[in-house]
Formats: sequence, C-alpha cells, structure tokens
Amino acid sequence: MIEIGPEHFDHHDIEAVFVALTATLSCARKTADEVNMPETDVFVTTQHVVLEAFTMAFEAELSEKPETTRSVAWLNELASTLFDHFGVSPDVFLEDYATIYSKAHSEGWDDETPVSLSVFGELWPSGLPQYWPTQSLGFRPRARIIRTIGDRLISGPEAAVIELVKNSHDADSSYVRIAFQPASQHGIAAIYIDDDGHGMTRSDIEHKWMEPATTDKRDRRASPNGRQLLGSKGIGRFAAARLGSKLKLISTAEISGQSLQPHRLHQQTVIDCIDWNAFETAEYLDQIRIPADTSLDSAPTGTSLHITELRDDWTEATIRSLHYELRRLISPIRESSDVFRMFLDLSRCTRENAGFDGHALMRELAPSTPSDASVDELAEVSPFPVLDAADYHVDGIFDESGHFDGSMTIARAGQGPEPISVDVPISQERGESPCGVVIVNLYIFDREAEAIRQTAVKAGFGTVGVREARKLIDRICGVGIYRSGFRIRPYGDPENDWLTLDTKRVQNPSLRIGHNQISGIITVEGEDTSGLTERSSREGLEENGSFQRLHSLISNLLSGVVEPRRKLFRTTAGIESKREVRFQDVYQKGEMTWSDDVLQKVPETDRKAVAKLIAKESSELVAYLKRLEEHQAKLEAQVTAGLIVGEVMHQGNTPLSFLENESVRLIRWWPGLLLQTSEAETLRGQVPAVLNGLVSSAGKLRALFDALKPLSGARRGRPKVFDTTTVIADTLFLFRTRIERLGIAIPGLPFAEHAKVRGYEADLSTAITNVVDNALHWLDYHHIQSPSITISFISNDDSLSLHVVDNGRGVPTEFVGSVFDVGFTLKPSGTGLGLSIAREAMERSSGSIECVQDEHGGHFILTLPLADLRANHSEGRSDA
Repeated sequence: MIEIGPEHFDHHDIEAVFVALTATLSCARKTADEVNMPETDVFVTTQHVVLEAFTMAFEAELSEKPETTRSVAWLNELASTLFDHFGVSPDVFLEDYATIYSKAHSEGWDDETPVSLSVFGELWPSGLPQYWPTQSLGFRPRARIIRTIGDRLISGPEAAVIELVKNSHDADSSYVRIAFQPASQHGIAAIYIDDDGHGMTRSDIEHKWMEPATTDKRDRRASPNGRQLLGSKGIGRFAAARLGSKLKLISTAEISGQSLQPHRLHQQTVIDCIDWNAFETAEYLDQIRIPADTSLDSAPTGTSLHITELRDDWTEATIRSLHYELRRLISPIRESSDVFRMFLDLSRCTRENAGFDGHALMRELAPSTPSDASVDELAEVSPFPVLDAADYHVDGIFDESGHFDGSMTIARAGQGPEPISVDVPISQERGESPCGVVIVNLYIFDREAEAIRQTAVKAGFGTVGVREARKLIDRICGVGIYRSGFRIRPYGDPENDWLTLDTKRVQNPSLRIGHNQISGIITVEGEDTSGLTERSSREGLEENGSFQRLHSLISNLLSGVVEPRRKLFRTTAGIESKREVRFQDVYQKGEMTWSDDVLQKVPETDRKAVAKLIAKESSELVAYLKRLEEHQAKLEAQVTAGLIVGEVMHQGNTPLSFLENESVRLIRWWPGLLLQTSEAETLRGQVPAVLNGLVSSAGKLRALFDALKPLSGARRGRPKVFDTTTVIADTLFLFRTRIERLGIAIPGLPFAEHAKVRGYEADLSTAITNVVDNALHWLDYHHIQSPSITISFISNDDSLSLHVVDNGRGVPTEFVGSVFDVGFTLKPSGTGLGLSIAREAMERSSGSIECVQDEHGGHFILTLPLADLRANHSEGRSDA
C-alpha cells in the first residue's frame, strides 16, 4: 500500500515508485513460479492492481509506458482475484477509482497540486476504502529477548547446567557428560555437554530449537522412547547463554524413512558459533542469521554443546556446589528401568590451570569407587542414598480426592510398618485446586545426641562426633518435590522450608517436626494432570490453587498422623517426659505427704517443731498455688474468649450499626420534630419504630455481653450454684453465626431436673467453648453431610454429666488418651492448648472431662458435682 499525503509529488518520485512497483511485481511472479503455491496469487494480483492503478493515475508523467492493457475489463479481471479473497466486489473499487479520477480532472489536479485525504469527503473517510480489510498490528520481538527469556531468568550457573541436563534427558539419552576445560589448556576455557540422545535434524534445529517458546514438547508430552518430558516452556536451551557468550552446536540424528535400511546414514548439523552477545547489538530477532552446515554421517546420534567465553569462574567451591545440585537432581527411589546417568568430568583440571586437582576432587566426591577406578567411574554422579537409617519412615499415596493410604515405620522402636490413612478434603475457602496423585516418602530423624550418633553409624558415616553427624544430616534434610524422577528446584534445599515446618515447631517444639529433622521425596504428576506449573524462571512452582492443595496434603499428613504418633512413641518410651502441668498434681506435692516418713527419723524432742514448720510451709505453698491457679483461670478464660472474637464481632456488628445510624437520624430530626408541619408529623410517626429498633438492638448487645461475661476474666470469688443449661445456651449463642453458616443442627437442650451444680460458670463456659469449637472445626474440615452436635445430660447420685456428641469422624483411637496433653493437636496450625485448658477449667470446679470412643463421632463427657452435694463440702479446695 502506498499512501500519498499532502506533500508535492514530483516526476522523480513518480518514476521511482513506478520502478519499485515493477520490480516487486517481477519478483512476486518469479516466486510464484518457483514455489508453485496458490497462496501467492493474492499477492501477485495485488501487485498487478497497484501497478495498473498507479500507471493510469500518472500516465502523463511516466517517460516509459508499461506494456500492459489498461482496460476496465482487464482491471476488473485482475481485481476479482484480490477482492474475492476479501469477499468484496471489484465493481465497488472501480467505482471509487472512477470518482477520484473524475474529481481530479474536474478540479484540474496536476503534479503541483497538494492533495489531502479530506478532499475525498465521505468516499474514503480514513484514507482507505471502507470495505478494505482492517489493518492489524503485530509484535516484532527485539533480538535481546533471547537473553531476557534465557540466561537472565536463571539464578546461577548450576541452574543453567541443570536445564541443559534436563534437555539431554528429554532427548532419550542414556547419559549426559559435563566436562570442564580450564582456560590455560588450549588457551580457552570451555564447558562441554554431550549426550547420546536422538539428536536433532536441521529441520528440528530450525523449527524447534531456534524457535523461542516452541510448543513442541508441550504438544508431544513424551519422548519417542516414552519418557515424560521435563521441559515445556520452549526456552530451556537458552540456558547455554547463561554459561558462556559463545556456543558451538553439533547434533546428529536419524533421517526419517531409513528404518529398514541395514546401514543407515545420519544427518549431522553443525552450527559453528552462536554469539549470544550479538543478540544485544542487533535490533530485531529475525535480523540475526546463523550459518549452519549439514552433512550425512555414520556417527552415532547425540548432541554436543561447546560453550566458551564463560561468564563465571568455576572454582572448587562452585564445582562442589554443582556436584551437590546434580546429586539432588535425581530421585534416589527412581524405580524405572529407564537408565539416565550423569558424569561430571574434571580430569582436565589441575592445580596449575584450575586451582584444584580434578582427579583428587572427583575421588573425594565419589569415595566408594575402587582405587584403580576409570575416569567414567570417578565422574559418575549418583543421587543421595535413601536414608533407611532414619528413625521414622512414612510412605504412601494420596489419590485425587485427598485420601492417603500408606504406612509408618517407627524404626527407633524396632517396629515394622504400621498402616496409616488420612483424608484431607479440598478447601475452596483457601483457594485450593486438585493436584492429582501424590506419592509420599518421608524420612524423619530425632536429633538428641544419642539418636544422631546411631543414625550416623547406621547410615554408613562411621563413628563421628555429634556436631559432625548433625551437619551430615542437615545436608540431606529438606522435603523435595519431584516430577518424572527429577527434583523441582528449590524444594528440598536445606534452606527452603516451603512447608513452614520451623515456624510451626517454634510454637510447639515437643510435637512438631522441624525442617532439619526430615528428608522427603514428594512425587507429583505432569503439569496438565496436576496443575502444578513450573515457573519460567526455573525456580519453583507457581503458587496457584494446586500448589496450595499440595501444601495442605503434606501438612495435614504430618499433623494428623505422623507427628502425633511420633510424640506418643517418644512419651511412652520415656525419651520425652510428659510434663506435669496440672494443678491437681502440683497440689498433691504441695501438701507434702512425704513428711510423715521423714518425721519418724527426726528426734522426738524436735519432731513437733519440725512438723509445725513443715505444716506452715505447706500451707503457704498451697495458698500461693491457689492464687496462681486463680490467675491462670483468668488467663485461660481470656484465651478462650479469643477463639470466638470473630463470632462476637460479626454478631455485634448488626445491632451496633443500627444504633449508630438511627441515633444520627434522631439527632437530625430533633430540631424540627415538634413543629406543626406535615413533614414533622411524618417523622413523628416513624419515631416509635426507631425507638423499638434501638431497644431491640440494645437487647441483642446485652445478650451478647451476658454470654461473654463468664469468659471476661473477672474476679472469681467463692463457688456458686448455677444452671448448666444457661451456660451451654450462652455458649451456643456465641457460635450462632458459625453454626448457621455451616448448617449444623443442634437439637434443643433437654430438660434436666438436676441441672444445677456448684462451681464456677467461667470454668464450664471455658470447657464447653473449647469442646464446641473443636467439633465445629472438624465437622467443617471433613465436609460432613447433615452435620449435627447433640448435648445431653445424665444425672448420677452425686454428679451431673454433660455429653457433647457430634456426627463427625471422631478422635482416632490411638490418640484418645493424648488429646488433653499440653501441645497435642491434630490441626496443622493448632496450638494444642484448647482441650488442655478445658481439663484444667473442669478440675478447678472439682469436675472432670474425658474423651470416649463413639461410633457416631466425637464424644466428650464433662462431669461436675451436683449442687446439693457440694453444699456439704465447704472445705473443698475451690471453696477456699
């Protein structure tokens, strides 16, 4: 398309445009003849139309007349090919042309006449025919995009090498060799990366390797030999630019169609030099041309990368870091028969040219090889071994629904594998999405001095000191995520605590497992199946809903089964003492009952004085404990109130808003409310409704505050007789919003003739709040159908028992005896304080709480002495 603006267009310009159009048409014809492609018809026809129209418009100005027939019929025939392509009749174009031609002649246009688009009026308002196809814009990538999507997205040289190793794996290689050549040898430093994969033909290189963000791997999903492809972004090969400025590529591949020939020739393509720096100086990507030679060869298939002008100094420290990364790259429990080996060849490195002895370093990194080992034996990189010496081992599988089936072995107890299972429902509230099938292998260590020494010996580290043993364990700790047997960095690095284990352990060190106590292999499915998508930067997964789901699965497996079982074993085995924090136990020690035996050994003349002294000390100690207990009771009540602060704010917001809004209205009405006007009369008619609403809202807030009163932490005073049904009703009132949101059915409280007890309302309120809060959590967590909580009373001779039963999953049998221990919890983010607080609260009112097995769900029994019996016991501890 040629646009002529209002500037003068002289004879020289016209001649130049004509020559250009003629030459373009000639090239278009030759191209069409050579490739014999019908698609070129439109382009050639366009040139005909443009040239013919130009010649007709400037016939007088052209010194040489083209040999062409300038008839309307011929022009119509040419234009039909073009305009039929766009669905437009050529007659429209010819009519427009005739209109312009007529206007030019009638107004006497010549080559000195400036013509602007406005003279055409409504004909072509935008300078183009209205029926002309909409002009489109296209992106044109700058050459430096290769550096942007390639080496500049990669965090370091080790990550770049790993990307190229993955490419060798995807090419069905049986091995990949990474060799270092120091600078002083042959005068140039280089990295060689070779494999024996299927290689690439010239066509593969042109249309796949040299096509940024190619969809080839994403479309294929598997290699010719059936390997699940590790790369899909189409940019991993540009990691070579991160390692060095220059790249030589040699690739040998089979030629298709030779499968039945006995002596097959291979196609070898050599790109002698790709200068990555040229992508910084060139303007556009398509302006860079790279020579490539292709020949037939009988050499085996494979690809070789020669990288020079290295960007990093490869010192002994960086080589060790690369070796460590390569060891962690491949899963140690890879069960496939498909072999993929890695070799790190340092044989050309000496102290003189590299600053370290390559052979000595290779032998150190592969200590188990024989003394006469070959270079290949020394260079092979093996994954870290599975630590069967771990104190605890967990393995199993999560299915798509979140159900885990597997086993847990407590090796420290000499036990075999015990079956375990857990269900982790998907949480829409947390934005989770399915993440497919997940295979779990966890190895857990105790870190006491004796345990760590035994682990080091069993792992083959020999007899080492505790500090050294812990360092060895630290290097292999971390929960890695693997796909197709390869680790997704940085998960599994010692410093990468993606499960936030250490944060949870700080809050509950006796129960939680820390990041430096666990080595894990989490195997996930491909991106399409799991939704777990790797970032383009090659540093981790996108933190989408599927990643949140994976995090939730592993966290709940640890908190729901693994950590409680480990805690139970350690307590039972006496490795970890069960802390005596119950005031009931401390009171017994404070009474100094041991003194009777001691007094018998005291001389009779001094016995009375010693007994008096012991009694005095015991009395003071018990008094101090009572003050301490009262203070703890206040704190526990306040902690329990914190559980329901959200509920209180939600319930109180509506009446409070009404009070605020309506009081403002009354203030606004007041100046004219008593006037004798129609507007004032209307307002006076609304006042009763507003006042009723104010009274109602105030009543709702009063009820809310009354329900909260037992948890206020006010001074306790002496025990009182109170009605348990009132306390329970107030507690349920505080949870009303949550109960309604979850659709939980709670039948009306049954009438109990002897529902009155003597004690503290705050104690029962604290206990029942924690029990109900737990029930609501697990009913919601497990998505129980038709959830319900039933509260019933059973009156015995001297006590009243409250049974709180829900229809959820209940407490696993093995943990029933542990639920009241301080710090024990089955929630991933739980503190392990709620039920412990409930037990202490009940005991302060001389009551008790227990968890019992029930086929219907969770079942807790809260027992308090009846009021008429308590009246005869004014000497009890709580009455003092």
